Amino acid sequence: MEFDTYTIVYLITNLFNIVVLHRFMITFFDKRRVTAGVCALTYIFHFVVSSLLYLYVDIPLLTLLVNFLLIYLISLNYKANALKHILSSLYTLAFCLLTEVIVAAYIGYFQYSVFTEGNFSSSMGLIAMRLISYMEALLLYNFKSIRRNYETKLSVWLASVLIPVITFILHAFIVNSDDATQTKVLVATVLILLINVTTFYLYDSLATSYIKIAENAVLEKERELYFNQCTMMQNSTNELRAFRHDLKNQLIGVSELISGRRYEEAKKLVGGLSGKLNTKLLFSTTGNISVDSIINYKLQNTGNEQIRVETEIAIPAEFDMDIADCITVLGNLLDNALYALQQVEEQERYLKLEVVFDKGRLMIQCANPYVTEVQYEKGRIVSAKTDRTMHGFGLKNIESVAKKYGGYMNVNHGDGTFIVDVLLYLPVDCKK
Repeated sequence: MEFDTYTIVYLITNLFNIVVLHRFMITFFDKRRVTAGVCALTYIFHFVVSSLLYLYVDIPLLTLLVNFLLIYLISLNYKANALKHILSSLYTLAFCLLTEVIVAAYIGYFQYSVFTEGNFSSSMGLIAMRLISYMEALLLYNFKSIRRNYETKLSVWLASVLIPVITFILHAFIVNSDDATQTKVLVATVLILLINVTTFYLYDSLATSYIKIAENAVLEKERELYFNQCTMMQNSTNELRAFRHDLKNQLIGVSELISGRRYEEAKKLVGGLSGKLNTKLLFSTTGNISVDSIINYKLQNTGNEQIRVETEIAIPAEFDMDIADCITVLGNLLDNALYALQQVEEQERYLKLEVVFDKGRLMIQCANPYVTEVQYEKGRIVSAKTDRTMHGFGLKNIESVAKKYGGYMNVNHGDGTFIVDVLLYLPVDCKK
């Protein structure tokens, strides 16, 4: 085997193909089940075997079968069932093979057989094949990010296409220049591929850093919510103990008042006891820290404000929803309702909250009476307050979260009752 320019370019691009395969793997799989060293060895093994196969055999059908087995071997590094390993290997091979066929056909190469040694010899074609496959892997990864509710900016989409295309054009200019030599072509090939790898490696590193920062912020918020929940539960327990300790004496007083036919005073005393009891209630006790905390925290003073609260909370202790999104929806709903109830006569104050999870759907309804006129601007409800925090940006933020999870928000304010329904679609593999 003569190591001419084409052969050397093939080996260089085959090494770059490891990066392409890795991109496909992290698109199809989420978690690795082996160490990084073992995983790297399988990629290197793929490079060595496929390179030797090209150098000494180069029969398309045999190359195709061996490449499938090598890709399947790489896929075994990641956690998944057998069917997903097979399908992901087939899809990866199909993308790469289709790209090679399209590029070969575009440059006019049709003289090939699956049973005889190939004679494809376009260095530029090799570069194009690898860069296009790389671009396909990047675009697939972006689509995966969208499905997982991660924001993929337009700049990332453009970079995923433009960087491989521009670097290929640059390489073409270098190769076709009048003073192009074998050394210049090989150096240009290496540098062009390194530019692509380095650029997206830096992007991945930055993205990972931002994700870790966001996760740390969420963990900090979760700790804060957990602390609030524990504090509220402890306070509630202590207050209930004191209330129960005092209850015997209070009931003796009620009994004496009734015996003396002082019914109005007895009624007030019983009402006071009822009010004290209401202030000690925990409105959500599902074990879901984020939901329990925000609901109990927001509703903790409703007893003092003479608000009758009815809750139906039926959710698992854990489900796949960002804490920040949970706080946005429940926090805004309750803030809006509690503000509206401040304008309502005490005897008419009530708040009804339903939060139910069923078959991957999180259904939330919040209902409360209101007396302030609901104002609209450009077809949207806006705040009745000067700072526009009531039913204004709050509802807009709730609607944004609903869209993020493929759901919707619906508002109804007929018959003096303001009702907000929110539907979110969450993964069903949550812990019950």
